[in-house]
Amino acid sequence: MAASGPTIDDLEEELRAGKFAPLYLFYGEEGLLIDEAVQRVVDAALPPGERAFNFDVLSGNDADARDIVARASSFPMMGERRVVIVRDADRIPEKGLELLAHYTQQPLPSTCLIFVASKPDMRRKAFLAVKRTGTAIEFRELYEHQLPAWIEKRVKERRGSIDPEASKLLAAYVGSSLRDIENELDKLFLYLGERTAIREEDVAAVVGFSREFSVFELQKAIGQRDLRRAVEVMEKILDANEPMPLLVSILTNYFATLWRLGDQLRRGTKQSDLMGSVRINPYFLKEYLATLRNYTLEEIEDAFHHLAAADEQSKTAGADLKAIVHRFLVKVMLRDEELVTE
Repeated sequence: MAASGPTIDDLEEELRAGKFAPLYLFYGEEGLLIDEAVQRVVDAALPPGERAFNFDVLSGNDADARDIVARASSFPMMGERRVVIVRDADRIPEKGLELLAHYTQQPLPSTCLIFVASKPDMRRKAFLAVKRTGTAIEFRELYEHQLPAWIEKRVKERRGSIDPEASKLLAAYVGSSLRDIENELDKLFLYLGERTAIREEDVAAVVGFSREFSVFELQKAIGQRDLRRAVEVMEKILDANEPMPLLVSILTNYFATLWRLGDQLRRGTKQSDLMGSVRINPYFLKEYLATLRNYTLEEIEDAFHHLAAADEQSKTAGADLKAIVHRFLVKVMLRDEELVTE
């Protein structure tokens, strides 16, 4: 979320006080939080019985700007307010934005016109007007180290609790998508039944992190330089029809994180400060640090070259993916003196 400007807490405070802006712009990478902000405005502004007459949802992909202005300029029927939502507002054509700019200079006070966008051009007059006379809030994707705290807050809102290690494990497995995390929390609470406390073993059972053959297990085996285990896991992953480009991408990110972490340590960054300088899930920090004791930065840099070669080889017709992967793992995990004895 934006470090300056209005926040979701400011929005909630205004809505509780019955104060509504004529213009809203909710934008950024985190779709779940944007959708929830939109819903908060709708719930506060329109009783369910008034929505049939005073509620419109349009898309910037195909809506005519004249239609958007016409709906926003209409007075509410049998109620105090209208709400007009324009999704994908950053895809409105330039001429359409120019027309909307005229409306946003003097918006109708009884209408809440809500623009939803991923990457709006804030130089456009229509969006600048929202910042001046309305409420514009940016929702950024959370950093990995922020996810466990967000999960704990979310669980608390559901009148439950979650162990710190369980929240880290959930974030580690699901990733940075808050919508995906929310879906997994739904499953967890169904699994808990009458219980309200989520433990690490609950996450392992429901989310599936404990599956024997997974990318996480592969990274762990590579980090420990356990070639036999790495080959076993990789073959099982390929047998499960995981696409080779996805594996290459995941392993590239893995070695990139290792390199950044090693570079920070080489620069003298304290371990306590690593979370702020390297985007890494806290659950994996110890494992990454252990891996760096097994690999030099030069070996990690070589891994990128071997990955690129494996990726290129895998794209040839009739490629033997298991053979390609085996050669990659041998080159990355065995040291020169071990290769001589192989």
